[in-house]
Amino acid sequence: MTVSNNSDRIKLTGSTWGHERGYASLKALNADHSDLFPADINWDVRTLQQFADQSMSELSKKYDLIVFDHPWTGEIAAKEYFYPLDQFISKEFLAEQAANSVGKSYESYIWNGHIYGLQIDTAGHVSASRSDLLKKNNVDKPKTWLDALKLAKTLMSENKPLLALPLDPVNIWCLFMTLAANQKLDAYKDGKKVLPDEKSLEILNFIIEISKFGPKAAFDWNPIHLLDAMSSEDGVMYCPALFGYSNYGMAGFKKHLIEFGPIPSSGFGSIGGILGGAGIGITKSCKNPEIAARMIEIIGSPKIQRTLYATTGGQSGHRSAWLDSDLNAFTNNFYANTLENLDNSYLRPRFPGFIEIQTGSGDILAEAVYGKISPESAIQGINQLYQDQLKKWADFI
Repeated sequence: MTVSNNSDRIKLTGSTWGHERGYASLKALNADHSDLFPADINWDVRTLQQFADQSMSELSKKYDLIVFDHPWTGEIAAKEYFYPLDQFISKEFLAEQAANSVGKSYESYIWNGHIYGLQIDTAGHVSASRSDLLKKNNVDKPKTWLDALKLAKTLMSENKPLLALPLDPVNIWCLFMTLAANQKLDAYKDGKKVLPDEKSLEILNFIIEISKFGPKAAFDWNPIHLLDAMSSEDGVMYCPALFGYSNYGMAGFKKHLIEFGPIPSSGFGSIGGILGGAGIGITKSCKNPEIAARMIEIIGSPKIQRTLYATTGGQSGHRSAWLDSDLNAFTNNFYANTLENLDNSYLRPRFPGFIEIQTGSGDILAEAVYGKISPESAIQGINQLYQDQLKKWADFI
């Protein structure tokens, strides 16, 4: 943090992630509405992959404020990279935020009784579709995962726009976790196996099977790649599970509007879509954490969340935004159509060392999906990685 020679305003540094949803609203608030804030923030961006796995130790030395992924929470707390927000933000403000959480978004940034990030952005696995292509091809959205597999096969055999999933390594792991939670299976609980081996194999084999009937390019896609393809071309009409982006429901953002909705069911309803989103926290490098905390309060306030933050590219984390009729009209009902899905989303583990489990497990599962190793070897690999990380971080867990 530095103080400008030309102004009395404090200058803070911030790091967010490199999609319009991650940076557009934060930069717009800083540039166009500086009168609302007691300081200025110079925002740098990092890639979506860096958002997931870039070293928080290094980032926290460079920036005052960091927008981060909640699986980092345990490590952030254990290594004391960030200040607890409850050290600077009132109980009343935090209680209001907790009461207006979408799903477990607020809870996802809490570790050992302290909160290390405020949920300024909430997301999770939802479905995405091109309504115009569904109607044109007389296709109904699948209600179950078996229906989704059947649809994928039919669309390919009839040479129609395809069903697709984002199948780069980390998103294969996210899909694996969603399919487990969708069956009410609780992963990473016994310290030895991610899930019972027979369930892990069943889920992985399903991913391998459904991936055969999508575009080959999907093996390199994250959700942004898929949504960009779906919204600009006519090759994909439906995705059963990916992290939702309200931007793609905004007229003029891309060539075609995307409609978002619930994920398919495994027999228990549209539950268990893995929770995503982003929180904002204050690093121990920040020389004026009280001012940084005031900035977070303003960005996360209900009014800003459902107006300026959401209408300039951000995806709100406050429940009032998800219920706002004007905002839903602006986003093709993104929020209203996915709220129940998000309220029933799956909160993944966040214990110290889990980021390495998430990243490494994605790489291992991808080897099986790409046909390089057997499914059995992949399951053995993710189980071993789980055990190894628990040992490595035993002093912090």
